Amino acid sequence: MLFSNTKTELCEMMTKHGSDKGNHTHHNYTTLYHDLFDCMRKDKIRVFELGIGTNNIHIPSNMGANGKPGASLFAWAEYFPHAQIYAADIDRNIMISEGNIKTYFCDQTDPASIELLWMHDALQEPFDIIIEDGLHEFHANVTFFENSVHKLKKGGYYIIEDILISNLGEYHNKVKEWRVKYPELTFTFVMHMSPSNNNSDNCVIVIH
Repeated sequence: MLFSNTKTELCEMMTKHGSDKGNHTHHNYTTLYHDLFDCMRKDKIRVFELGIGTNNIHIPSNMGANGKPGASLFAWAEYFPHAQIYAADIDRNIMISEGNIKTYFCDQTDPASIELLWMHDALQEPFDIIIEDGLHEFHANVTFFENSVHKLKKGGYYIIEDILISNLGEYHNKVKEWRVKYPELTFTFVMHMSPSNNNSDNCVIVIH
């Protein structure tokens, strides 16, 4: 499944705040997200994103020294003005508590750390949207999903970002298992052909 390159309001918000999800940046997921989430913009929803966006170059999957931690969170807060926005990251130095945004520590490779994350009072209720933009490695994606899918509200969206094309075989095999284990969910691979990305990691899995 492919998604379009048509510029949207969400593209502009992400780009304004410094996120690489915006139109004509490294990833252009905002065209897909606008299609999926536009009908929810005025609702009082709960959004969770794994990965605040560290600029510590010594941490894997960092945004580079000039990255802007929390960029996508500020864009989500603008796009969903009535939502509660939550996030987590392994970098304790970039935590944010501002307006309707609240963040927490989590090591997504460690099931015990994930369990502790979900014990926070503010994270007890399920989420309408969960976006996994943390450590872009197969084992890390699998660990976080299998220990967090129970936090997804019925009818909600769970999205795994930045999947390497070279690892698609592993993901396809895992999704076959997940379709059996979680028959109530649908799993769709979505790829975007972007002129600003060589498409090596411009794929997401949409779980709904």
